[in-house]
Amino acid sequence: MAKQKDEMIETDYDAQPNQDDMRKYMENYNRNEVRIAGTVRDIFVTEPKQKMKKEVIDGVEKKVPALDEHGNPTFYESSAYVTVSFYGGEMQLNLKQSLSAPLVIGRRYMFEGTKGLNYGSIQDKFHSITQL
Repeated sequence: MAKQKDEMIETDYDAQPNQDDMRKYMENYNRNEVRIAGTVRDIFVTEPKQKMKKEVIDGVEKKVPALDEHGNPTFYESSAYVTVSFYGGEMQLNLKQSLSAPLVIGRRYMFEGTKGLNYGSIQDKFHSITQL
């Protein structure tokens, strides 16, 4: 049976939100946060890549290894691909090796970070890990 008008809950949809409500809404809307919780299933650490720089040799631009002040080649920090499973799915996260070092396969963690550009594509950048 349909409810009578006097039994229905009245809601004022025309009420204007106050300034504090709008500020909170905009803060949540513009927040750049990523949180993923799950169980670590696999960890794959990549080899570090050597840093290269461009130099002009005999009028031709070539890539040569970047050297430090002692003449040793420099390398980028190696990264780790961590497979995390959660209720409803599984995904692979790209982490710095320093962040992935304390991870143990089979334990649950909360990964927190932001969205950002990485080599021209938008990816998750994680900055903290908490064991659950």
